[in-house]
Amino acid sequence: MTLSADRPTSDLVASHARRLRREVPELAASIVDAVCARIAYYGESPRHPIVVEAVTTALHRFLDELDGAPHRDRGLDEMFRSVGRCEARASRSLDDFHLALGTGTRTAWSRFQHLTVDGTTPAVVSDGLLAFVDHLVAQVEAGHTETVRQREADPNRARAVLAEQLLTGTAEPGSDTVWRIPSSIVLAVAELGGERRDLGALSREALLVGHDDTVVVMVDAASRDCMTTALVDAGVPRAAVGWAVEPADVPSAFRWARRALELVRRGVIPDAQVVDCRAHRTQIWLHAEPTLRQQLGQELLSPLLAETPNSREILSETLLVWLETRDSAPAIAARLGVHPQTVRYRWKRINELFGEAMHDTEFLVQLTMLLKASVPLWKAGDQSDFERFRAEDAP
Repeated sequence: MTLSADRPTSDLVASHARRLRREVPELAASIVDAVCARIAYYGESPRHPIVVEAVTTALHRFLDELDGAPHRDRGLDEMFRSVGRCEARASRSLDDFHLALGTGTRTAWSRFQHLTVDGTTPAVVSDGLLAFVDHLVAQVEAGHTETVRQREADPNRARAVLAEQLLTGTAEPGSDTVWRIPSSIVLAVAELGGERRDLGALSREALLVGHDDTVVVMVDAASRDCMTTALVDAGVPRAAVGWAVEPADVPSAFRWARRALELVRRGVIPDAQVVDCRAHRTQIWLHAEPTLRQQLGQELLSPLLAETPNSREILSETLLVWLETRDSAPAIAARLGVHPQTVRYRWKRINELFGEAMHDTEFLVQLTMLLKASVPLWKAGDQSDFERFRAEDAP
């Protein structure tokens, strides 16, 4: 989706939208309160946190369109398809969803209509919001239809229903008659590459359910290695395998595994047929809040973002090695394959950029986390941080 308007209008709307972004948490809370007051079902656990995340992400994504700066997808389409799937898994129609969306849209519009130019709300806002809402409806309906069809065609529907309940945190006592729910579960998300894969070796011990072009597999933690071997033998192109969690934490494990696969696709985590999430927990954690990472990065890394591409690359790499090791110049030079004097020159420039902040312990902790999350993205070719910095720095 791309919203368009003449340049002066776009610039004014973008400026208003960037200021409004600071109000997203408050606006999201107002929308969620209004929705839950109208449909109590959405205020119940575990659905309430999902509603909060969906509303917050949708608001940020719409503001992404208005402010005109480059942004990544945020996974919004998949998130709203999942909403449709959840409704279908609970054997619910989309009537309550449409009622909730109408309530949320009216609440959002009461704030967005203040994005005015010459006293009126530009069509890029009003028409754009309607088109954006229609797009979300299409995603939810697609997810709902997909799940209904899968359930109708699945000969092992009872096992699939249990798997979906575990993934959404809605499994109830006594629901494990078709599969004994172990006290410790390992979950994997395997990409199928558009082909049918023979996972018969897992059919008895594991719980499986399809999601788009992936299959989610859950086993007793003691069978982790057997599951991994079976996925490799089945020839799956890539699978993210998590660590052991309690049944109540399966929805989180599902989210972690999907995030690991996304980070592989973005070049942050090295590609492999089996991606061991245990080895990449730090990156999975650091990328849990991409908007927060980007906002902190714009604030704390601005001296670095203002450098030329070549200078930024070598300085960020040198700084990250120092933050991680606190080694001497010769030791850092050995790791980077450069002369110690080169490291000393870079270190002098780093201190010129950040000044007294380099003696602030809290700043160094935040800087370490930001660079550990950001440098792999930059090396993989993601330019969104720099493009956003240039857009916000422009007069």
